[in-house]
Amino acid sequence: MTLAERLEANAILDRLVAEGPTFSVSDARRLIALVPMRTPRRFTFIVDLSLPGTKSRGHAAGHGDVEVEERGETKTWSSDPAPVLKIGGYEVAHTPGSVKIALMWSETKLDQSGQSCDLVYDKATGEPREMTIARQTAWQFLVFRFANTRYVSWKTPRDDGPTA
Repeated sequence: MTLAERLEANAILDRLVAEGPTFSVSDARRLIALVPMRTPRRFTFIVDLSLPGTKSRGHAAGHGDVEVEERGETKTWSSDPAPVLKIGGYEVAHTPGSVKIALMWSETKLDQSGQSCDLVYDKATGEPREMTIARQTAWQFLVFRFANTRYVSWKTPRDDGPTA
């Protein structure tokens, strides 16, 4: 994508994810045309490994006993190494019938609700059908936390009238 196309796509993304119950059909069509398509994956597995932090205790002259805590680290592995496009503050992936839009750094949030959405369109005609938004459900068993993110209906297309 050229710089001009990236800037145009960023402006379109901002309008598509803005508040409101509808989205512009012409914006959706243009985004579908702008973002290059990649091959779809049937299943994607994401594994997060959290490593604990460390604590150091000691005595500081003039301050007394002190404790310094270093935060832990999380490593992520995904079975889908295919690159996503980074456009402005968004990560975008286009597969046939779908343009996934996620906020940059959304994977750092524990709750994925509202952090990504999906522009769904008809593969044959390219006509936008709806936009769905991520909703996460989580449960914990002992020390293991399991989460499931599903996409629920969010916005419907709004016809912009005749185009010139």
